[in-house]
Amino acid sequence: MDAKKNAPAMLKNTASAYTSDPTTSRAPIVAELRGCLKLTPRQARVLAVLRPGGWVSREQIDREAGSSNGPDVIARLRVKLGHDAIDCERVRALDRDGKPCLPGMYRMTDRGSERLRQLEGRPVA
Repeated sequence: MDAKKNAPAMLKNTASAYTSDPTTSRAPIVAELRGCLKLTPRQARVLAVLRPGGWVSREQIDREAGSSNGPDVIARLRVKLGHDAIDCERVRALDRDGKPCLPGMYRMTDRGSERLRQLEGRPVA
């Protein structure tokens, strides 16, 4: 079988596993952001999970983005919002084999949140 001919069918079968449910509480946030910034669907989903605040793991970023390259999505968001808009902290952990590793944790900074409010035309607190 030719892999190129089958690629759309393969993607069609897996795409639903990575798309966000439009009835989730983040859906309105994503719609608001898309009207202000030119965001890809991946970027909008990642920004929606970062926006409430708090640290978010790289694995969660990957799940929300629907890809396995969350750091690239973060890098592209930093280009659009400013490099100081999203923090990254490496934390000490052990992988499944018991080896030390440094997974990334991300969060929206106060400056990033302020820029988003300005882009949306909301008053800055």
